[in-house]
Amino acid sequence: LGNLALAAQRLAGAASTVGADDERPLVLIRDAIAAADQMRQIVRDLGTLSRDSRGERRPLDLHALLDASIRMAWNELRHRARLVRAFDAVPPLRGDESRLGQVMLNLLINAAQAIPEGHADEHEIRVACRRVDDHVVIEVRDTGEGMSPEVQRRLFTPFFTTKPPGVGTGLGLSICQRIVTEHGGRLEVRSAPG
Repeated sequence: LGNLALAAQRLAGAASTVGADDERPLVLIRDAIAAADQMRQIVRDLGTLSRDSRGERRPLDLHALLDASIRMAWNELRHRARLVRAFDAVPPLRGDESRLGQVMLNLLINAAQAIPEGHADEHEIRVACRRVDDHVVIEVRDTGEGMSPEVQRRLFTPFFTTKPPGVGTGLGLSICQRIVTEHGGRLEVRSAPG
């Protein structure tokens, strides 16, 4: 990032002294800076999610955790739906940042995979958080095809998956449920086919 910024600065200075009106190289460098900065944020988010915190629980900024999870899932989300954030003010949660980030990432990826690729303007994935009495509620809602009652009954069963062979292990939601339960919470699903 530093070298790109320096190159952009020197190129901008050279263009102004020569009077060059072709700014394409400078635009390309600025695009590279933006992409590198995005990669830096993704790497930082990966560090947060992969850190072995051994159950360490500390106060968390829920909005930051949700934003980090959204950035991690962005490549899956952006081709399938518009993302809508509805973050109300909530108190800091006490929890294991890495494990709760894993839950959020899994829920976001599942929401994205419930929607066919293509027509992102016709679909929505909504991530919301709000306080209800003395609880914090986090909701991931999608406009995907929905699930039958049978699928909903088996959803948290280890190794149960609706994905084709080789795509999923069927462990994601059962692990998520365990993590949420260990944090004193509940993981619930509501769906209607279609």
